[in-house]
Amino acid sequence: MGFTYFLPEPCLQQYVENIIVVNLNLNEDFVKEITIVPDYRPCLCFILEDKISAFEQGCLIERENVIFAGFHLFSTVMNLGNKHRAVCVQFKPIGWNSLMNNIPQNELINNCYDAKFFLGNTVSILTEQLSESPTAGIQNQIIQSFLKERLNKMTALSPFDRAISSFIQSGGKLTIEKTASLACLSLRQFERICNYKIGVSPRMFGKLIRFSNSYKLKEQNPNMCWNKIAFHSGYFDHMHLIRDFKQFSGTTPTITEEELHFRSFPYDRSFN
Repeated sequence: MGFTYFLPEPCLQQYVENIIVVNLNLNEDFVKEITIVPDYRPCLCFILEDKISAFEQGCLIERENVIFAGFHLFSTVMNLGNKHRAVCVQFKPIGWNSLMNNIPQNELINNCYDAKFFLGNTVSILTEQLSESPTAGIQNQIIQSFLKERLNKMTALSPFDRAISSFIQSGGKLTIEKTASLACLSLRQFERICNYKIGVSPRMFGKLIRFSNSYKLKEQNPNMCWNKIAFHSGYFDHMHLIRDFKQFSGTTPTITEEELHFRSFPYDRSFN
């Protein structure tokens, strides 16, 4: 029971962050209804048992069996059902865009989509294979084999892709001007391509990276004070961190810490 994490094979590491196999009995060992705070990495999730539901405009909406979740700029309240089994691929920001042959990402943020829209009948075949697999290791092999097949159709990373990777590795601290220079683009060109390939402006993307990193740092180090977290995450001061928390999570850092239903993907506070 719980979470099993797999690193992508070397050929996939430029595109994929993690493969996560989830097996939870919500009646016994987990908070059933959770609030997922924003993250800058999109995900492809195969739900193998008990569909998940999300609250949208006050209504509980049931999701499809296989969903692509673009990154969100606000928290999402989700119900995971009674027994939650899933296999999830957490992509790096450029990963999904490359995998899907440069679909405009600004059309995908703040939404979840039926993955059949992107992958066709492959979704049903993969879901059946994953459902019948007896171990997390075999499920990981199935997913990575599928991703490597898609990889063969991808083009090489562009200077923009490599610049965005540097921007992420810096925790959003690299200046936009410097990142544009690494991408061999003017500032205006860089901002336009960022909106297309990432989904938001460079400035907003940097804010989301800092917020996400600070939230995960607190999950990993629950005894670390918020002032230290603000410093390590690249904030000028504590008040800038509070402002971003209110923007992205809808509440203050202290409340997200104290209330157990607040989680970052993939819901596992002990790992994140």
